[in-house]
Amino acid sequence: MKRGEGHIAITGASAGIGHAIARAFARTPNKLTLVARRRAPMEDLAREATASGVPASVIEADMADLEQAVAWVDEAESQHGPIDVLVLNAGIQKVGPALSFSVEETEAMFRINVQAPIRLARKVAPAMIARGAGNIVIIASMSGITYTPQMADYSASKAAVSAFFETFAVELKGTGVHVLTVYPGPVATDMEKRARENLEEGFLTRAIPTGTPEELASLVQTALLKETPRLVYPKVYGAARFARVTSQWLTYRFAPRART
Repeated sequence: MKRGEGHIAITGASAGIGHAIARAFARTPNKLTLVARRRAPMEDLAREATASGVPASVIEADMADLEQAVAWVDEAESQHGPIDVLVLNAGIQKVGPALSFSVEETEAMFRINVQAPIRLARKVAPAMIARGAGNIVIIASMSGITYTPQMADYSASKAAVSAFFETFAVELKGTGVHVLTVYPGPVATDMEKRARENLEEGFLTRAIPTGTPEELASLVQTALLKETPRLVYPKVYGAARFARVTSQWLTYRFAPRART
């Protein structure tokens, strides 16, 4: 990604990591499309961005509805032109024993965490390839590398989506389209807070390194400029990619149980 004006579209932009990424790009000479179910937080940010000279639009879309998940792209591009950077951040996390969730809850998670971002990539990537330029960012999770007890469905969804986009990145080499796969560990957001509240207090919940969405957003921008293929945050979790067996054993051994 080169510095300069472009169209940045971000899903899940109403809170957490997505909101922090949107706020970071709102301080650069770009055009923004903010996409999520909740309009109010995005409208506040869009007003701030527009007031500082960065055109920003808000589109409501529910990623659990796979038609809505891609329908917003045409509206966004009619307002701000072709999407130059697509940030696929929207996702949900459920914490608890695997058998505590219904089939419907699991299928909704896979629609949001896996099917929606893949459909969006397939919607946007062909035009990027035709232009010979573009960036796709997928917010995966360390849970997709080191599977986490009490998050079986979430880990499975993040493993699936990271496998797709890591492979997609290889297939797109030489086209001018860059794919960045982001692996956050714990990041201090409302979603992370809710996850902790559903787990018993234990070694991992007390001592595990936790980052901030603002620092991650800044690192995402840097990774795009450098066209690095993946980003692990906080950095300490990078060792888990190269020592997966040990990392998995430690996680299974010390992971807290769900609160009852």
